[in-house]
This record gives sequence, C-alpha cells and structure tokens, in this order.
Amino acid sequence: MPRDSPEDPLSLLIGQTLGHYRILRQLGAGGMGEVYEAEDMKLGRRVALKVLPEETARDSQRRERFEREAKAVAALNHPNIVTIYSVEEAAGIGFIIMELVEGETLRRVLPGGGLALGRLLDLAIPLAEAIAAAHQQGITHRDLKPENILIHRDGKVKVLDFGLAKMEGAFGDTGHGSRLPTRALTEEGRIVGTIAYMSPEQAEGKRVDPRSDVFTLGIILYEMATGERPFKGDTAVSLLSSILKDHPPPLTEIKATLPRDLARIVDRCLK
Repeated sequence: MPRDSPEDPLSLLIGQTLGHYRILRQLGAGGMGEVYEAEDMKLGRRVALKVLPEETARDSQRRERFEREAKAVAALNHPNIVTIYSVEEAAGIGFIIMELVEGETLRRVLPGGGLALGRLLDLAIPLAEAIAAAHQQGITHRDLKPENILIHRDGKVKVLDFGLAKMEGAFGDTGHGSRLPTRALTEEGRIVGTIAYMSPEQAEGKRVDPRSDVFTLGIILYEMATGERPFKGDTAVSLLSSILKDHPPPLTEIKATLPRDLARIVDRCLK
C-alpha cells in the first residue's frame, strides 16, 4: 500500500510488517526520515529501520544512486560507525536497515557545564577515529551533530547517518528558496547541514569536503568540554554570521581546568 494512502500513514507503521521486518516502535524522526526499531524475522535480530524519502523510493534512478551511496557507507565497517545492512522496499515504502544501537544520543547525555575530562576523552577519541576512517574512504558526513552521535549502553560511541546527508541532499527537496533546512543538501548554492553545527563553507552554500567535518567536530568538542557552543545567535542569520566571522574564546577561558593541548586541538579544528 502506498505510504500516502490515508489508511496507512507512517504514523501507523508500528505493529505492521514491511517485508520480513516487524515494526516494533518509533525511535525518532527528523529531517532525514523516521526511524523505527524492528524485528528481522528471518535472522531473529533487532534492527533500526529508517524510512526513505518518498521521492527516492519511487524514482528508479534516484534509488539506484542511493543504493550505490549506501553500499559505500556500508563498506566502512568501523566499530564506531553505525552499520548499514541493506536498502529495501516493501508495500511501496523504501527503507534502510541498520544496526540497532541501544543507548542515548550525545545530546541527551551532555550536562550543562560540559563533561568531566575523562568522560570527554573517552567519547572524543573514538568519535574522531570514526570521522577519520570515513574520510580515508572518501566519505564526508556533512551533518555531524550531537543527535547523530550515539552512546551505547556499554559506553561505545557510534556515529549515525554517515553519508546519508549527501544521499538525502541528492534525493530530497530540490528548491533553491531562502529557507534554512535542517537536513543536508550538497550542491553549490545550498545550505548544507544543521545550522548550529555548520562549517563556514556550509553556511555559504559551497561544496564541502572532509575539512567541513573537522570544523564541525571542533564545535562538538567545544560543547562537550564547556556545555556551550562556540558560535551563538538569536536567529538563523545571526548564527550563520557568527560562524563566518567570529573566533570563539579558547576552551581554557571558559573552563580553566581543561588541558591546553585540548584547547589547541579544538582551536585548530575551528580554523
């Protein structure tokens, strides 16, 4: 049944079966689709199921390109990157099957004053390693943010949606309006990524490369260390202006107990 049928909206997927996956509960929703916990009835395991944009599922060329991108991300095979198992379709709905990570997002575990140094390093090092591993394979995330960083119940860091920002940009909204979307777009002249975590080139709508992820990593590390983001603004425009023009104070000015080496690393990321 097509997803736009009034008898079968996405909100009613829970309890239904797509192919050999039984939908158990919704895990989240955002600019890149709704995510559900599902049971793989063939393999007897729990997985995460992300519903694809409608345009992708219904357009064979878009679907083919999406699958090529997903294959590249699936080949990363890194312990700190959420694994993509497959791209499938059932009942007119396209979806990605991914590793299910039981835990919380970095956003939910970040305290107001920042993380303790030991905890910060335990999370920051594998996060940086995951990003570096993807860059070595020519894959840029484009939409790094605390909501896309998962902390497993055993403490392991998992980066979510690696490469999917590019895929969504290729197959989602193609308008060139002035609206600032939260999902990522990848062509020149478009805003790419979630505003608060954009690099300067993203804020200007330019093409991005791994350096954009490094800049965003600096924003995330700054927030992990201090509890506040380095760039601020009351509106989207003022926030973008801050990213383009401001140089934030060193970490040690915000929290004097932080190591100077860490402050230097973050400062280099933000240049």
